[in-house]
Amino acid sequence: MPETRVRIALVGAGRRGQAHFATVRELSDLYELVAVCDFDEARASGMAQECGGQAFTDLRELLSIDRLDAVLIATPPENHHLVAKAAAERGLHMLIETPLALTRAMMDVIGEAADRSGVQVEVGGNYGLRPAERLNRLAIEAGLIGRPVHASVFNASANHDTCYHTVSLLRSYLADDEVEEVEAVARRHDLGPGTPSSETWTDAVLRFSSGVTASVGYVSTWTSALRWGRPRIASVEGTAGYLVTSDAANRLHRLEGSAQRDYGVESETRSDDGTDALLGICYGCAPSVRVENPFAGRVRADAAPDTGADGLARAAELTSLHAAITEGILPEYGITAARRSQEIGIAIAESARLGKPLSTRLGAETGWERERNAV
Repeated sequence: MPETRVRIALVGAGRRGQAHFATVRELSDLYELVAVCDFDEARASGMAQECGGQAFTDLRELLSIDRLDAVLIATPPENHHLVAKAAAERGLHMLIETPLALTRAMMDVIGEAADRSGVQVEVGGNYGLRPAERLNRLAIEAGLIGRPVHASVFNASANHDTCYHTVSLLRSYLADDEVEEVEAVARRHDLGPGTPSSETWTDAVLRFSSGVTASVGYVSTWTSALRWGRPRIASVEGTAGYLVTSDAANRLHRLEGSAQRDYGVESETRSDDGTDALLGICYGCAPSVRVENPFAGRVRADAAPDTGADGLARAAELTSLHAAITEGILPEYGITAARRSQEIGIAIAESARLGKPLSTRLGAETGWERERNAV
């Protein structure tokens, strides 16, 4: 059992690694960041110097250092299973950036290695951990929009041709439901000279066991300069109203008797040294639902709390991993949940590839997976 303060190393110092680096340092009461590993020696050295840790370009050398409790894996997802297996064999707990891995075979390497070593694994699932998304989930559970009948996501995140983040979000909204079947259509378009030179648009229908359907649309170039900035809009429609969340604002629409009511997100703050620290957010309707911010004054939100706040989501992941390591509490978003969300994402990609509906309980290796497992 490690000391209360967990000694952690960062593997992968790219964009997501740098975001986690900042959040780990803000949780200095929980974590001591002792090392950074990246192929880019200058980047690893700069970050290690900033936190007073060691810099590595070789994973094996990193994993051989003394008194290391955990690793935060923020490498490209096609490498997650390799890094995670090596870390598990060293007995190290881990937080793995999203997705868990690309294919089921890769994910199973992680699961089997973690089971053998008995290490704790938390998986990045930021969308459902953001304060606004937690608030929406509570509103749905409280029946504020009645019984859900439909959901939709416009401009969903397209992670390596799947929409893992979006599937994870919908599954958190409809927690007692399960996606049974998907049907997707994809079209590739040449864009001519320039970057990107082509892109693929995918539209999918997800059918839940309760009868709820969800429509999801995404484009492969969503992070490119050509498409960046298009708003992500998600909604859940129910028998008594709807919820809509976007990069601009959240809104709860309800029928109260014969009157239509719209509620925005209300924030409670306090002043800390001239800055406003978020205490919590709520919808101002009855029955009221509220999400507290356990990191008030400690962790940056990285965005307005009613539209995103990735920093608070990362802090929630790290806090969950810390509790799993020091108290034996199950991770909030572990391997089983993360594997299932990615499996549904794979089913969507394979349905689009084959042009036919598919059960989300996939059997043998899909063609989509075969292409990636062969690399």
